[in-house]
Formats: sequence, structure tokens, C-alpha cells
Amino acid sequence: MKVREPYKGHVIEAMSFELRDNPGFVSELFIERHDGEGVTVTQFFVPGVFGSTELAIQGAVLSGRRKVDAGYVVPA
Repeated sequence: MKVREPYKGHVIEAMSFELRDNPGFVSELFIERHDGEGVTVTQFFVPGVFGSTELAIQGAVLSGRRKVDAGYVVPA
């Protein structure tokens, strides 16, 4: 499952994946920063295992919002 959400001049793309050998879901996210020079995309993994794909997506979106609010550093 994948969700894209605009947030404070960025786009957060959250994805969830079902674990093969254990019950649960994991997630990752990409934060896109759009500016006059183009788009910069930064990938983050979300720690933890979630009980459903919906919870994994919610956790990734929340993590992405926190990173934007904290002023995450875009790799050079």
C-alpha cells in the first residue's frame, strides 16, 4: 500500500510491506522537497513492526511530518 500526502511544502510518500516470515507490517517513507531547482527526494525507514498496513502507513506519515517539522537535513 502507498499513500502520498502534501505537508508544509513537501510531499510525504509512505509505503507499507507485509513481513513474510512474521506477522506484521513494516514501512518506509520518502520526503520530496519541491523548490526552484527541482525536486529532492530523501528516503527514511520507519522502525518497528505494525499490526496492520493502515497502522504502518499512519506511522510512516507521522514520522515524515515529524522529520519535516524538525527540519531534516537533505543529503548532499
